[in-house]
Amino acid sequence: MKTQLIPTEQVKEAAAFIKKGGLVVFPTETVYGLGASAFNPVACARIYTAKGRPSDNPLIVHVSNEAQFSEVTGLLPPEAVALKKAFWPGPLSLVVPKNENLPEIVTAGLPTVAVRWPQSPVAQAFLESCGVPVAAPSANVSGAPSPTTFEMVKGAMLGRVDAILAGEDCAEGLESTIVGFVEGRAKILRPGSITPEQISAVLGCTPADLVYQPPTEGRPVSPGLKYTHYKPDATVKLFRSFSEIKLEEVHDHKVGLLLRGDAPTVPEGWEVLVFDDWKTYGKSLYSSFFDLDRVGCTLILAQLPEETGIGLAIANRLKKAAGV
Repeated sequence: MKTQLIPTEQVKEAAAFIKKGGLVVFPTETVYGLGASAFNPVACARIYTAKGRPSDNPLIVHVSNEAQFSEVTGLLPPEAVALKKAFWPGPLSLVVPKNENLPEIVTAGLPTVAVRWPQSPVAQAFLESCGVPVAAPSANVSGAPSPTTFEMVKGAMLGRVDAILAGEDCAEGLESTIVGFVEGRAKILRPGSITPEQISAVLGCTPADLVYQPPTEGRPVSPGLKYTHYKPDATVKLFRSFSEIKLEEVHDHKVGLLLRGDAPTVPEGWEVLVFDDWKTYGKSLYSSFFDLDRVGCTLILAQLPEETGIGLAIANRLKKAAGV
């Protein structure tokens, strides 16, 4: 398949592919998404094929206005209304009852749908031009790190999609926070840059009230729960303090190092990426994986943050990348 690369000022040209049943990659503030019309089941089936995505893993639907939102959803819990008002447009997805007209392939047969209204001006312009809600998981091959730069997404999706909207680096760099409603109570199904502390402040609960323990069996109720995610080609090993690393155990590898703070003294030949704060670390996580893979690293040593605030989302991605 020939993939057309389209400048961001030509969103209408990209949207034309969606209207014809095509696949279009587009940038958001979180990661690049792989989009198809949410009401075209054949096009949505092509998403699963392009990504190699398991068929029981539901898709997130992206909207750009209230009318599109109403097309895909049913009756909302009051907490969903409050979160929508507080954080949309933005990097928050809500798992709510679906509209009966939404094709089952989008929700993997579930009675709920994950919906997001992105903040990115390019994403908003693209979705408005499409004129329909757009189902769009991250634009990576299933299991790999989500693309947050144009170079990453070209490497993942050239030849798999009809068009790529060539945007800038994603501002957040981590997938959206997902909130669902389990037995009527709000739970964070996937952490992201909107933190438990922010969500609990809106809902009048504590961050601990939002903790979700997914079942070990059965279909996932949300994207990002069941399957391996975010893994680079290199093996990922986690640490909290650099003093934990035993150099004799890594000497056979070309090593990449990711950490916050000051750079330690390391053996010659290591690739070291240092970030001033956890927010920047999280934004750069997937692109760092990409860059370290590209220079031939076989082992990535990545510092693990405390699991509060944005650190919760970073730790979630790192643990999945490391397989722990």
